[in-house]
Order: sequence, then C-alpha cells, then structure tokens
Amino acid sequence: MLRKFISWIKALFRKKTLYGYKTVEDVPDRMKDKMVYLISNQGYVWQCVLLCPCGCGKKLYTNLMDDFDPCWKYVIEDKTISLKPSIDRLVGCKSHFFLKHGKIIWC
Repeated sequence: MLRKFISWIKALFRKKTLYGYKTVEDVPDRMKDKMVYLISNQGYVWQCVLLCPCGCGKKLYTNLMDDFDPCWKYVIEDKTISLKPSIDRLVGCKSHFFLKHGKIIWC
C-alpha cells in the first residue's frame, strides 16, 4: 500500500508523456514503458500488452476478442490510444486505471 502511494506521488511530479502504441506479431521480450503493444495475427488485433503504469514492472495482458470475457476495446484517435473499460489489477499492486487518449487516469 505504501509503495503504491509513493509511486503515485512520484507520478504526479514526472513529466507527462503520452502512451504510444505499436502493432506487433508477438509480445516483445523487452517492453518499453508508456507503450501499448497491439498483438496482431494476419491483420487481426486480438490482444494488447503494456507494463503496469504504477512502476511495478508487471506485464498487463488485455483480451480484445469479443467472444471471450473479459474483453476490452481499443480506440485510436488523433494518434493516441484509449482502452475501454478500465484495467483493474486484483493482485499484486492492485492498480486500477483508465487509458484515455494516451493518458493514465487513476481510479
């Protein structure tokens, strides 16, 4: 709990860099901070992966296939990415946030 609070305070004072996105065929071995990787197979994006914005370093995998639950949607507007609904980690750091127009919005 204290770690999460300290990470949150540090984030307030960091320069606000928007999240970018990149379409790839497989999850990269070395992922960059503030990058959403859209995993694609023959042009069909079925998953996205990003590092947890709290700084814990965990990879967050989100399903983009309508046939499976839970399912997220991604939107790219004005060269920024948004994910719907929010991402809520139930284990570990327990981060809960939205990604809207490349910005993290904590819940």
